[in-house]
Amino acid sequence: MDVRHEVLEIAGPLVEEMGFELVDVEFVSAGRLTIRVYLDRLDGTGGQVSIDDCTRVSRRLDDALEMNQTVPYRFVLEVSSPGIERRLRTLEHFKRHVGARAFVQTHDLLDGRRRVEGTIVGAEDGTVTLQTEEGGRWSAPVEAVQKAHLVVDPWAGLRAAKSPAAGGRGNARDRAPKEKE
Repeated sequence: MDVRHEVLEIAGPLVEEMGFELVDVEFVSAGRLTIRVYLDRLDGTGGQVSIDDCTRVSRRLDDALEMNQTVPYRFVLEVSSPGIERRLRTLEHFKRHVGARAFVQTHDLLDGRRRVEGTIVGAEDGTVTLQTEEGGRWSAPVEAVQKAHLVVDPWAGLRAAKSPAAGGRGNARDRAPKEKE
């Protein structure tokens, strides 16, 4: 078992006991090893993870990792919330965010694509489905997903309001020219 999976095994139950969900663990090696742990609220209230929450979890997790001698070398532990463009790692993560915009990258080509951005329209039977801007749907098994995260588009509401389908004016090039009388 690699070190990342050992950290996941120790951190998962510990953060859950403290009322949080373990979103992800990543290792960054840039001069020194940094272990980043991302938390979210377990209660599903959508409340934010505070700095005090991160500090409490960091102290407990650091002690647990030291006690279990999980990481055989010196490391820096960082604990934070996943942020607004949070990672999507499990089928449950995708289910929780149906209707949200996401970016998904797979290990291999699926339906001719490896990178897709669109709206999550389904997450069932181990498969996630996105509605693309081109109007089609693209699906991938969660095991095939290399990385995925929510995408925050601050202009989406403005574009939707201007689209002809929404009753807005749209761009000049989107409107059909008026016929001469």
